[in-house]
Amino acid sequence: MRIVFFGTGEFGLSALKRLMNSEYDLAAVVTQPDKKKGRGMGVHPTSVKALVESAMPGTDVLQPEELGDDFMADIKRLDADVFVAVDYGKILPVSVLDVPKRYCINLHPSLLPKYRGSSPINQAILNGDAVTGNTVISMNERMDAGDILLQEEVSIGKREDAPGLFSKLSAHGGELMIKTLDMISAGEEKLIVQEEKDVSYAPKLKKTDGEIDWTRAADEIDRKVRGLKPWPGAFTYINGKMLKIIETEPVFDIKSVKPAGTILINEKGLFVCASDKPICIKTLQLEGKRTMTSEEFLRGYPIKDGRMLGNV
Repeated sequence: MRIVFFGTGEFGLSALKRLMNSEYDLAAVVTQPDKKKGRGMGVHPTSVKALVESAMPGTDVLQPEELGDDFMADIKRLDADVFVAVDYGKILPVSVLDVPKRYCINLHPSLLPKYRGSSPINQAILNGDAVTGNTVISMNERMDAGDILLQEEVSIGKREDAPGLFSKLSAHGGELMIKTLDMISAGEEKLIVQEEKDVSYAPKLKKTDGEIDWTRAADEIDRKVRGLKPWPGAFTYINGKMLKIIETEPVFDIKSVKPAGTILINEKGLFVCASDKPICIKTLQLEGKRTMTSEEFLRGYPIKDGRMLGNV
C-alpha cells in the first residue's frame, strides 16, 4: 500500500520510524512549515522533517502553509491508499480526508471515546487513571470522533509523569499503527462506532492551569506536578515571584494542622501543607534561577517555617 504520513511533533516519530522500516511504500511526508525558535531565532525543521532528512533522504516532504488548492493537487498526484496522521497539529478538512483510496487514519493517545482533544496524556495523570492506551481511528470531520479500527490498553505507573507516559504511548502507538495497516492491507479491518454517551474531553492546556491550589488534596497536587510536565508546569508564588514545583511526593508520617500552603521545614526537608497532609517538595525552580533540590534552595533562599505559599 502507498502511504502518506502527516505529522509534526515528536509523538509521531515512533510511528514514522516503524513505517520507514516496514514493507509499505512511503510516498511522502506532510509536516508543518519550518519555524524560528531558540535564542538566535534560527529556522528549524519540525521533528518529523528532521527524521526524514536523516533516515530516509530523498523522500518527498510537503510543508504547506494552508491545505488549499495547490496542496490538494500535490497529494492527489501521490495516488495514496492510506493517509496516516499522528500529531500533525492541524485539523484535516473533509477535502483531504476524501483523497486516499481507502482510509485516512489517526493515532490518538487515549482509549477513545475517553479524552478526545489535545491533552489526553496529561488528563490521564491528572485524574489518577491506572490505565490509558492508544486508539487508531478512521478519521471524519469531527475531532477524534471517527470509527475505531484498533485499540489497546497501556498501564500508567504509580509515579508516572507526562513525559514518561508520552514516550511509552509513542512507542506503543508506532506498533499499533503498523498492526492497523496490516489489517487494512489484508482486508481484515472492522470498524467500531464510538459510543457518544461515553465521550469525555481533554481540552487544550493553558498556562493558568499550572497554578497550584494548596487547599486541594496532596495526591491531587502531586498529580498536577507530574501531569503538567513540561508545560505549563506546576507553580506557586513566594514573595511575589513564581516558584515552579518540579518534583513532589505526598508524605504520610508528618502530621500538621496548619493552613493549606504553609511551609514546613525540618530535618527531613521542605514540605507544604495541603488540605489533608503535607507534600514533600523535592525539586523546584525560583523565577530567574536554575532548577535545584529543596536543600540547595534552602541554602540560597532561607525561609522560615510557617511561611505561606501562593498569592497571599
